[in-house]
Amino acid sequence: MSPARWTRRLVGDRPRALLPLALPTLLGLALDLALRGRMIAGFAPQGMAIYASSLLVSAAFWMLPLWIGARLLRRRRASAARVGAISASGFFALWVLPFATFCYGGQALYHRVFHAYMGRDTVRLGIALRGTVADWFGAWGGPWLFAGMVVSGAMVTAGLYAAARAASPALDGPIPLVPAAAFVAALAVFWTDNVDSRFLQAATPDACFVHGVMHALRVSVTGKGSLHQGVSVRAPAPLPKLAATRADAPDVLLILTESVRADALCSAPPPACRAPFLDEVAADRLPLGRLTMQAPNTFSACVMLFTGLPPTADFHTMHAAPVLWELAHAVGRQTAYVTSQNPNYEDFGAFFRNAGIDLLRTATELGGMAQEQLGAPDERAIDELRRFLGALPPTTPYFAVLHLSNTHAPYRTDPGLEPFVPESTDPLGEVQPFENHYRNAVRLQERAIAGLLRELRASPRWDDTVVVVLSDHGEQFREHGGLYHNHSLFEEELRVPGFVVAGPRALSAEQRAALAALGRRRTYTADVHETLVDLLGLEEARGALPYAALVKGRSLLRAQGWTEPTALLATSTSVWEPDDARYGAMRGDRVVIGSPTSGFGCYDLTRDPLELTPLDAAACGELADEAHRAFGDLVPSP
Repeated sequence: MSPARWTRRLVGDRPRALLPLALPTLLGLALDLALRGRMIAGFAPQGMAIYASSLLVSAAFWMLPLWIGARLLRRRRASAARVGAISASGFFALWVLPFATFCYGGQALYHRVFHAYMGRDTVRLGIALRGTVADWFGAWGGPWLFAGMVVSGAMVTAGLYAAARAASPALDGPIPLVPAAAFVAALAVFWTDNVDSRFLQAATPDACFVHGVMHALRVSVTGKGSLHQGVSVRAPAPLPKLAATRADAPDVLLILTESVRADALCSAPPPACRAPFLDEVAADRLPLGRLTMQAPNTFSACVMLFTGLPPTADFHTMHAAPVLWELAHAVGRQTAYVTSQNPNYEDFGAFFRNAGIDLLRTATELGGMAQEQLGAPDERAIDELRRFLGALPPTTPYFAVLHLSNTHAPYRTDPGLEPFVPESTDPLGEVQPFENHYRNAVRLQERAIAGLLRELRASPRWDDTVVVVLSDHGEQFREHGGLYHNHSLFEEELRVPGFVVAGPRALSAEQRAALAALGRRRTYTADVHETLVDLLGLEEARGALPYAALVKGRSLLRAQGWTEPTALLATSTSVWEPDDARYGAMRGDRVVIGSPTSGFGCYDLTRDPLELTPLDAAACGELADEAHRAFGDLVPSP
């Protein structure tokens, strides 16, 4: 075959005629630049490259369908022309219109509400929650919004119809190989999750939505379509009328860090251990025992912390149970959630958008997010919290959460503050230099937290302020063969720092004594939740709150007739689906851990603190039975 014939076979007789068929990609790019141009400009080079690849994927997805539409319009005889026009109209109505409606008008609406696009998991969850979609539109502004989406989709479809008609005279012969192969390749890219629609969302809005559709189709075909795992818009259960039992309940600030393990940040005051920046401003801190999170990933840990629910709670319960901000609002507090976390990561921000938070600021608004997992610089979140506190009237109580992010891999450090050496950013090299890089990131964050605490202690409100500091989960550095987190339920991924710093009137002598009595006792995510509920003055109202029977935490501000509780643990919950699920239960220094392939095993941390030697599950006695009752349908019996 001659080169000329090969060229015609690949791209047709008139290759330039294919260019108008990329119009949807240009439209998506224009919409994206209008909605988040500054954010895209801040992408790191890798993010820019990923975004550029999404333009190619978008063009590949649209070009073949529009070529088919154009060919249907290219009929010369009158009777064939009528058939072609009817066929083309049906094709545009059934294929182009639905995608145009959601890829453009729908994405613009979704971005307006959530500052993110519908992506990989959003479409799947939307199908799962289709019964509440009408409620969402009602909350956002009524049925006219949906009508506006359809109208905008119809306008885009009409424009593409006109472009296809204009291009049709130049399109002749069989389908060129390039558009056909590119379309198949685009579907393969969507199917195999090679479009970034859930992390940094380095993709055009149309590519994000199509990726979501393909993922929903994939999980349906592979039998996972019935699983409701992920974060979506909450439908909060109604609260009863509430009143704080303490008229002088303190202001409450929760500082939540990211991926900080217990031995990387000192919870106990000196001389028990040393934290150079914290020791200067919080030498009177009160540790929260041996704080153990019940899941080693941010989504699960945060949802459990904010709701008090166990990891076994189902999807609808986790999205209906009241969160701390709603409880605080119910007793007249101003509320804030300021975070350097990336809200686009797996649609994380959707969970908070419907929580009635007075000030909600995420990495998207803070700016400076060059890497999707690091988020925005932590100091920007701290500055935003300062502005919130500075604007509060002196007599207005508050509940605020400051959620930091920069200690997530790849770990943000300051060249002027790197006490841990040698340091390496290479996760595949020697583990100790890489862990030193992590610890330098934690030290940088410690300095930032200490600076905020210094300002709080100098403020007029300090005497009546309680600050609770903890991390969402820990981090592994090859202790059990892995790196990072969400791979196991061992101590390095679950044990976190946790302590309280409080003004002189904020806690009573009895409450301080209760915290001091914790010593080395094991405490859990649910306990911190209940302690915060107590600080809001609502502990006595706990029984009247929705889903109260599922919330098992103990307020650590109250003296315990101490018996070790059983805490359920999991890497996989209804809001997070890992690749390697683990399930377990802990009581004191014994833990039962199992997986869908291995069954349960027992670890005795008193004799085996590094958790290197699993025992038969029966060695944990009743604890193994409790793990079986909670997770027996997920972990096989021996």
